[in-house]
Amino acid sequence: MISTFQSILGSNYKTYIVLFLCALIIGIKLGTLIPLLSLILESRGFSNTQIGLNVVAQPLAVILFVRITPIIIHTIGLSRSIVIAQIVTIILYFTFPIFESLTAWFIIRFLIGFAGALAWNAFDTWMLSMANDSNRGKIVTIYNTVFIIGFAIGPLVISLTGIEGWLPFIVIAAMSFIAIIPLITLDIADQELPEKKSLPILATIIAAPTIFGAAILCGLDDVMFVSFFPIFMIKNQFSQDIALQFVTITLVGGVICQPLIGILLDRMNKRLLMNIAVFCTFVCPIIIGVFLGNFYLVALSCFVWGGAASGIFSISLTMLGERYTASQVAGATAILVMVFECGSLIGPLIGGRVMDIFGPIGFIYTIVFFTFIFLIISIYRTIRN
Repeated sequence: MISTFQSILGSNYKTYIVLFLCALIIGIKLGTLIPLLSLILESRGFSNTQIGLNVVAQPLAVILFVRITPIIIHTIGLSRSIVIAQIVTIILYFTFPIFESLTAWFIIRFLIGFAGALAWNAFDTWMLSMANDSNRGKIVTIYNTVFIIGFAIGPLVISLTGIEGWLPFIVIAAMSFIAIIPLITLDIADQELPEKKSLPILATIIAAPTIFGAAILCGLDDVMFVSFFPIFMIKNQFSQDIALQFVTITLVGGVICQPLIGILLDRMNKRLLMNIAVFCTFVCPIIIGVFLGNFYLVALSCFVWGGAASGIFSISLTMLGERYTASQVAGATAILVMVFECGSLIGPLIGGRVMDIFGPIGFIYTIVFFTFIFLIISIYRTIRN
């Protein structure tokens, strides 16, 4: 068994296993938290615009502190950054049932966003700094797979805990604690990072529009989906349980398609693969909107949508690892996280407003519009290169 892990993951297989385990648990936690908060706010009668404004607190924190997280990582180390971030979020989760106002929740989510950005930046930096050209695509897809598995389990957790009272938040906090146990108890040494080299944010994004444009789209798609897709389904006369089952089907599609994406990353032109994934992400929401009454067609579209959307992020992260040196990885991943969260901010703000104007179908309009814009950019960059 050990030789199998070593052959797949390389000499750092023990560290990768710990990181994958942490990513799995954190995926479960986030897959529970994001739709949970939206469903609670919706049940209290808040509009989609108000819910969207509340959702943007987390990505806003990431955008504002993009320069801070790499400094913290290089100062205190990778594992300590992850542990401290999770401890902070554990404390904050218990404040949701205490403070019920939208303003208080905005502040709480803002602080969670900063802690989450620190952990995410540390995870990606740790993983990419250990990988090389021979295993980078494989490592990225495994990492993304276990995270999506966790994310897919999240809605099922809500089905078990419900959305009322303290229980769902106690469960989420417990998962955060479990995630850091291996980092605290096992002898896992931090990857040694070379001296940090800062990257100019705007120039870096302009130089690699496919990588960072994909991250923006993924952020928009992910947060729009988990925040508003359950509401979209409920407003179209589906039960909460059925809506969450469709969310799970989408996330399962992301899990099952990841091994295929990993294989194709090593065998296909990455830009062509990106175009295919973006095209599927463009078409699937249209099919769902048109054929909403056809359970099997909607389920199939959700499955493909999940696989394609998760593939976009894996492809962009692999391309980033190839493009930047070890000394630049922390800065580059921080920018990637920042632009991802720009998408997370744009999606709920615009999507919530569009849904208030056009009704539930505004969810589909928003996703399709932004995906089409990036599809044009991605195809143009492929032709130009």
